[in-house]
Amino acid sequence: MTRKEQKEFRRQQIFQTALCLFVQQGYYGTKTSQISKCAGISEGLLFHYFPTKENLLEELVRFGVTGMQMPAQIDAANGLDFFYQFLILLFQFLKQNPFVAQMFIFMAHVVKSEDIPPHIRQMAVSVDPVQDSCRRIKEGQADGSIRPGDPMALSNLYWCCVHGLMEQYSLNPDIPLPNPEWILDILRAKTL
Repeated sequence: MTRKEQKEFRRQQIFQTALCLFVQQGYYGTKTSQISKCAGISEGLLFHYFPTKENLLEELVRFGVTGMQMPAQIDAANGLDFFYQFLILLFQFLKQNPFVAQMFIFMAHVVKSEDIPPHIRQMAVSVDPVQDSCRRIKEGQADGSIRPGDPMALSNLYWCCVHGLMEQYSLNPDIPLPNPEWILDILRAKTL
């Protein structure tokens, strides 16, 4: 392993350890000494990579925001296909990096928690998948692939399902992921 690869490995190790602890204990409930101990490094080395705990939190939120913006890049055949493509990508990422499930929980905590520094919380709320998906729901209703109904309510239902699935997966990654079609059925237009 090259020195550059070692540095990136260590950075990712710190990232994942902090993410896990922030999800379990909250931002203020987590001490840098706990992060370094769980990562198997000295606190000084932790501060070499992230000068402050707030800096580490900010980098995690920035990573989460980037992930939340990913669906905007999906090229879909119709409204329903967008949600299908997203599920396929999400499940692939989960198989490669199970910590992605914890990122869903973490981002929800950052958005609603009052113990997060305001500028970091503002960064997290800048992306709203429920609101952002309303346009896709309307497109799917127009092309006949998504059932009629209030677009915001349907988007909220879809994202609650995805978020709940991520929460359960983070608690028990041995539970098999569902068939994406099952989730799509909550949006799919019924044909006679």
